[in-house]
Amino acid sequence: MNRYIHACSRLLTLICVALAGTAQAQETWYGLPVPPTFAPHTIPAIIGSRGPAPAVVPAQELQFNELEGDRLASDLKNIVQFSRQSLINQELGGNQMWGRVAGFPSLTATADWVADQFQQYGIEDVEIQQVSQNPDSSLWLPQRWEVRLLANEHTGGDDVVLSTAVALSPSYIAGGSLQAPLVYTGNARPAVLEHIDVSGKIAVQHITPQAHLVFERSHAVPRAQDLFARGAVAVLNIIDQPGNEMARDLANCGGPCFNVGGRDGVFLSAALDAAASQGHSGTLQARLSLQAQEYSGLQAENVIAVIPGQSTETIVINAHMDAWYDGAGDNGDGLAVLMALARHFSRDDVTLQRTLVLVASAGHHTPGLNGPSNAVAMNPDLFDEALLIFNLEHVAQRNFSPARSVLPDGYRDFIADSGEAPIVAGITNESAYLQSLFDAGVQRYGVNFVSGNSDMASGEGGGYRRANVPIVTTMQAPPLYHTSGEVEEVISVPGMERMARFMAWFIKQVDTADRNRINPAGSGE
Repeated sequence: MNRYIHACSRLLTLICVALAGTAQAQETWYGLPVPPTFAPHTIPAIIGSRGPAPAVVPAQELQFNELEGDRLASDLKNIVQFSRQSLINQELGGNQMWGRVAGFPSLTATADWVADQFQQYGIEDVEIQQVSQNPDSSLWLPQRWEVRLLANEHTGGDDVVLSTAVALSPSYIAGGSLQAPLVYTGNARPAVLEHIDVSGKIAVQHITPQAHLVFERSHAVPRAQDLFARGAVAVLNIIDQPGNEMARDLANCGGPCFNVGGRDGVFLSAALDAAASQGHSGTLQARLSLQAQEYSGLQAENVIAVIPGQSTETIVINAHMDAWYDGAGDNGDGLAVLMALARHFSRDDVTLQRTLVLVASAGHHTPGLNGPSNAVAMNPDLFDEALLIFNLEHVAQRNFSPARSVLPDGYRDFIADSGEAPIVAGITNESAYLQSLFDAGVQRYGVNFVSGNSDMASGEGGGYRRANVPIVTTMQAPPLYHTSGEVEEVISVPGMERMARFMAWFIKQVDTADRNRINPAGSGE
């Protein structure tokens, strides 16, 4: 009977997910078309018939078919499925959040698959290493939440639920819900706020990312904190992003804080404008509800694969397995490239002088479970003689720009072009030799590296600083970062192949280079 109940529960979840994309019953509100209800696993932008340019393959590398885009696309599909299974199983506490999260079955299943693939490629030294969450750390996760705009005699129609709203860490609402008037605060600058009374109200700030939301943290979060300091009871962040998707970024706002997706945000802005133009400012209210939980004592896995060379000096290549939502771009594409490198360097006719260490790391999004720092601590034999650590992180997402057409609700759609989003190449020691390899990568493989140098080591790169060796990080900054829109279709298959072929060539160049060329300063910093 228990098995039958469990099967029925999973079937109901699938039905609920399928129905999530249906339109809300209400047709108009203030005369405005109501935004579509959020649907998981959907493409947030226009993907036209003109695909990315094919990968450039030098003649002498044509035999390396293990690096072909179709092989990487197959791996990417498998990786994304682990995220989707987490939604079906509601392993993060409900049916509104999913992903490959360290400390939960989805990440364990991903690690098991990676290790099994490494072994199938013929790599003999493969180990799954358990890591434990620091006792003073915890992971905050929302379980169930809702942002509901309340209809009144002026709006017409019924309540409208902003289905792309996402509660941000670590939001809490006493008693589980609150209701208050909405007030628009725009970019929430003090010069504006001195004219706006936010006390006892839900403040709505507007964020237009220059790229992905990571660049907005230093502005948006202090502004939200300022709003709470001025008496706001909650903050809604309208995020100008493609489609009607969930965006899980920004944190520590100082109180109950929610992001609102693109088309929901357009609707909310238009409703506030309509209320103001009709003299009804202050009458538009929202009800927010939230149940959240903190997880501690979690366990996760790193996967370490070692391909011996002729010396004990090591070259370390890392890609994290974690993801919010489908996570095809962060970091499914980077992990797929790591798998391609494992296939390539396990070939009998491909040998290295130095030992190659492949790390599929955990804990990217789970406080206290940092995979890289644990990898260094647990494998001194591999890191004490490390020459260089390379971190692959979201490397092949397509590039998107606003389209010319405007939808009836005022939303401007986004459309993909024929290339990948720009990739920053960060080199902590700013080695001229390593920079020259990236210069060559643009010409040799057509990889879309940005034209300027960088010493960035963000993302997983930061966890490797304790190894005190040069760290190289490749990372895109597209608008779909940390959103539900990072589905398979927004990843460039030729882009993954471009990066895989560049990485294989890059590793071979580093393998034969003098240590002083790679690290002339003699340290990782």
